[in-house]
Amino acid sequence: MRRALLAGALLGAIVGLVFVHHDVLRLSVAWPIILGIALWETVGARGSRGVVAGAAAVLGAAAGWLAFAIPSEFMPVTDLSVGIVSGVLVGVLVVVGLLAGDRLPLAGMLIGFGAFFGVFEPLWRVSPANLRTHGLENLTVVWLGLWIGILSAAVVRALTEGVRILRARSTAAEPAAAEAPPTSFHEMLEGGAGE
Repeated sequence: MRRALLAGALLGAIVGLVFVHHDVLRLSVAWPIILGIALWETVGARGSRGVVAGAAAVLGAAAGWLAFAIPSEFMPVTDLSVGIVSGVLVGVLVVVGLLAGDRLPLAGMLIGFGAFFGVFEPLWRVSPANLRTHGLENLTVVWLGLWIGILSAAVVRALTEGVRILRARSTAAEPAAAEAPPTSFHEMLEGGAGE
């Protein structure tokens, strides 16, 4: 309970500060940070897999950029073109995510894809030529937002789980110090101790 309250307070403060100061961070949109935080489970115990989660999100956002780049440059500029390319790319991401397992989390790739799509689609609807003028800019904004969220989740998870582990060690060490081990370490390694 305390861990959840601490994590919620810290992540809420981080999101609030980023939303207030998004201009200073040069973020035209700040909501991808929340998607980065949504990868809480993916960053692993004590935030140890944050880089892997971040790489998956970056790969997914790059695939989102391709979903607009291919129709803008090589196909008729229609919703059908974007739909076909997006469907194929999401299918590829799912296959890669399922085959890679924990090495490249599927959730991270799909969140990255969705983040770029959500940021760039309104600009693309105005003019597909916006891909050349704003496509890479929006891609870097999405990458930065996702990385801030993932880094925040990894740090907060490491802090809150570190507190929990320290508390568990201190309570477990007190009774263990009072009791003497029933067998020697050598006997346990030899297969003794009642076996």
